[in-house]
Formats: sequence, C-alpha cells, structure tokens
Amino acid sequence: MKMIKREEPTTIDMLRREMDHFFDDLVPFSWRKENGGSDLRTWAPSADISEDDHEYLIKIDIPGMEKKDIKVNYQDGRVTITGERKTESKEEKKDYIRQERYQGGFYRSFSLPDTIKEDEIQATFKEGVLKLVIPKAETVKPKSIKVN
Repeated sequence: MKMIKREEPTTIDMLRREMDHFFDDLVPFSWRKENGGSDLRTWAPSADISEDDHEYLIKIDIPGMEKKDIKVNYQDGRVTITGERKTESKEEKKDYIRQERYQGGFYRSFSLPDTIKEDEIQATFKEGVLKLVIPKAETVKPKSIKVN
C-alpha cells in the first residue's frame, strides 16, 4: 500500500472541509448535549501514513493535548487511537463568531497487514504530533525443494 503525498489541497478537499464546517456550524444549535441531544463534538485529527522496507509510520497531528489523554490500542489487525481534547475551563464565557478548533473526543482507526511485529509497536508524542512506528515482520520466503 503506497500513499501519495499531496502538496496542495485539491478542490474536493477544500469542498469537503467547507461542508464539514457548514454542518459543524448548523447541527450543534439544535442538538447540543445540554438540550437533550447526544454529544456531537467529535473530530478526527489528520494523519500521514508512510512505509519503507522495514516499517510503517503513522503521524497524527493532535496539538493542544497531553500524552496522558491519548490511548493507542492494537487488536485484530487494527491500530486505534482515541483521546479527548478538553476545553479551557479558565476562559470566561465568550460569544464566538467562529470556532474551528475542535474540542472533545476523537477516534482514528487504521487496518494493518498481518505481517507486522505487534509486540514492537512504538508510540511517541512530542510537540503535538503522535508518531507510531510499526515494524514489519520478516516474510517467509518459499523454500526450494529438490526433486529426486
């Protein structure tokens, strides 16, 4: 699986982002948790996935969080990252004109091939970036058998 790095967002990416903002702005007015609705304040941080001959690398931007609020799990061929960005409780109640920084829980999940060393997965969090290094397992090469 090869990922292509995009230098600039495409028109579709920009349209998707604008539609996300539109629905984020529209929906919470009538379905806020305090009005009896479920908590719609979930978000999905951006991720880059790459690979080389030895490992897969996943980098996820999660600024404004502490590593104690991030959970990484691996089960059944899937790595799952969850966490919650808390609101700033010290801030006085303000009327926002626009609020684009997401607060609340997030969830990202990625399927991985069976050929990884699950016991050697490493996760580090530094300067708002979660970095997962997932080593590839050695592939078993077919053994040639001489026919007598």
